[in-house]
Amino acid sequence: MRNTLGALVATTAIGIASLAYADDATATNTTIENKANGGYEATTKSSETTPNGTDKSSTGTESVDVDSKGNIDKTIKTESVTDPKGMWNKKTDNSESSIQEKSNGGYTQTTIRKHTDRSGTDTYYKTVTDVSVDSDGNVTSVATSEKTTKPKGWFNKTEASSKTKTVNGTVTEHSEESK
Repeated sequence: MRNTLGALVATTAIGIASLAYADDATATNTTIENKANGGYEATTKSSETTPNGTDKSSTGTESVDVDSKGNIDKTIKTESVTDPKGMWNKKTDNSESSIQEKSNGGYTQTTIRKHTDRSGTDTYYKTVTDVSVDSDGNVTSVATSEKTTKPKGWFNKTEASSKTKTVNGTVTEHSEESK
């Protein structure tokens, strides 16, 4: 358990540190706090102003909880903002990813991302992967993805979704839909 926790902390520090714009960062702050249940909370914040006046900032948090059976629930949130000099050209990216382990060896992972470009178009992505292992060791995975694009204005939203089911690595179902 301690080796796993050490590896998770090291991986978190490296993963969150990548948010810090390593080559150009002028201010970075990272904190890691251990929890009583064997998990931890890690936060990294960074900000900089490039020579051409672009402000960049990022914040990343990772929360890991361990239940009494040793199953891990992990949530990672990130936010990045790039704001070049001038007006109306700010870009933001947000994401949240959570993983819950199941006692049978499977897991559920949910990832939600939002991107706003400089023209104000919001694009949302949601992916849910549910992996289960039955008593015979068969692995079933169901992955669903949704993408929604919302440009400025009314009644111009587009949506697309897909669903794929695999059993032991073989695709048994696949569907796609666009609106």
